[in-house]
Amino acid sequence: MRLLAAVLGVATLSTLTATTACWPIHHGPLAPQLLIAGLILTAGISAGLPACLPWLSPEQEHPRMPHTLPTLLTHPPRRRLGHQALVLNHDGAILLVATAYKTGLQLPGGSAEANELPHHAARRHTETETGLALPLRHILATDYVPAQRLPEGINFVYWGGHLTPTQEDIVARHRPPATITAVHWLHPHQLPGAMTPDQHRRTTHALTALTRGIHLPFLLRGTPAE
Repeated sequence: MRLLAAVLGVATLSTLTATTACWPIHHGPLAPQLLIAGLILTAGISAGLPACLPWLSPEQEHPRMPHTLPTLLTHPPRRRLGHQALVLNHDGAILLVATAYKTGLQLPGGSAEANELPHHAARRHTETETGLALPLRHILATDYVPAQRLPEGINFVYWGGHLTPTQEDIVARHRPPATITAVHWLHPHQLPGAMTPDQHRRTTHALTALTRGIHLPFLLRGTPAE
């Protein structure tokens, strides 16, 4: 619509300009030539306007989203998102929980609910299971789990920090829900016999990343999460 208005406007203006310039000398010998030149100028400008479309139409800089999105975006595959916390005490022992529905010990955590921010899910599960309200803002490891009894999933391990004596006392006094049967503090060399192989590998990689100072900030639309 904007382009059509520009074409009509320029054509009309050019015609009027040419006519006005020729009118005083319409009896002169050059009047027909000037009129023809004006008409040619009008036609040339009108034909060249499509080349100006990027300047006339700002939408070209920010193309609109297509009306039909790919099916993979509108109907993504079902995946579970797990969020766990790696927490150490003053002695370097790792905080682990035993559950009534899984074999072996694991890091505190669980799945996110619909529309729940991932790091909020990690905080919620950690606090429910251990009594600790921790600012989980950095990721130490991500672990993909293929579909077996449950749909495929991706697990994130957040850095929960070294606890103070007061925080350790909170864990000792906390009464977790019935799904948590026990809470343990284990050192890294004790993990192989207490955890399933995949949980052990995940925790070991998170510990290695922590030792090397390698961790990623968790972002929300490009901004560090609070």
